[in-house]
Amino acid sequence: MTSEQRQNRIITGFILLSLLLHLLLLLLPKDKLFPEEAPPEPVYVEVRPPQQQERELDLPIREELEKPREKPAKRLAEKDQVVEKEMAPEAQDTEDREKIVRSPKPAPKPAPKPAPKPAPKPAPPEEQAKPRKEVVEQKTEPDLELPFTPDGWKQKPEKKPSREVPDLQTLTQISPAALSKIESDWRRKYRADVERGDTVWMDSQQDLLHSFMRRFRTNVYNVWNYPGSAVQRGQQGTCLLRITIDRRGNISDVQLLESSGHRILDDEAITAVRQGATYGPLPRAYPHEELKIMAFFDYRLSGNVSRSSRRRPGAIY
Repeated sequence: MTSEQRQNRIITGFILLSLLLHLLLLLLPKDKLFPEEAPPEPVYVEVRPPQQQERELDLPIREELEKPREKPAKRLAEKDQVVEKEMAPEAQDTEDREKIVRSPKPAPKPAPKPAPKPAPKPAPPEEQAKPRKEVVEQKTEPDLELPFTPDGWKQKPEKKPSREVPDLQTLTQISPAALSKIESDWRRKYRADVERGDTVWMDSQQDLLHSFMRRFRTNVYNVWNYPGSAVQRGQQGTCLLRITIDRRGNISDVQLLESSGHRILDDEAITAVRQGATYGPLPRAYPHEELKIMAFFDYRLSGNVSRSSRRRPGAIY
């Protein structure tokens, strides 16, 4: 057999094998060769609104804590005791020592009066004929003697140092005691508004509004500046604002309750509150639709007064 015949037989065998495989694929059903996967059953999910979880601060007070105590508290001591008064040993305490009576000092004797000086004798005619210039020089000599007293010679009066004139900043500055009294009076005045429930002070320690108050301060500090004209005039003061915020964190109203005494400082505080919005949504657990914040805006100048209008004001609390 030649090589060509071998190759022809091999090729013929491969062709026959290929035809048989194709016939098998055509004759066999497709379900057995490639079984179809069953479609997954649909899963239905019911969407419910999120339930508000009760926090420890929002839980109602237990009834047993509100009732007064029926049984009095037990006494820890077995009986009443009276402690004896301690006495120090005699003649050792400072109160038992003998008092030393000192004799009074004798009155100082008056100093003797100086003897009167004799009158000067008239000068002879020769001395009177001396030049007039010398006589004038003797009269113009300063009298260095000071009056004599019983205690000795009087000292020369010392010159008092001149008082420094206070600047405008010192005159317009309010003392911390007066400022704290003004703030306490304002808090007492608006106590009824805070007790309503939807009004809080800016420095309130409520855990529910802690994050919101920190975000509020940060936004206001970023846009709050000291007016340049007020810095040059040395104007200072504290104003009280009532800020109304809706649940989305937008400003509904800003009301000036107490003025700082300078219109430009009050307007700058109101403008900073409006420019700092929005402050983010209120917490979900907050029960009211609006939040009213009572905030003090304190303007204080410290150190050298700068002419720059980008000066940082005082504090918000």
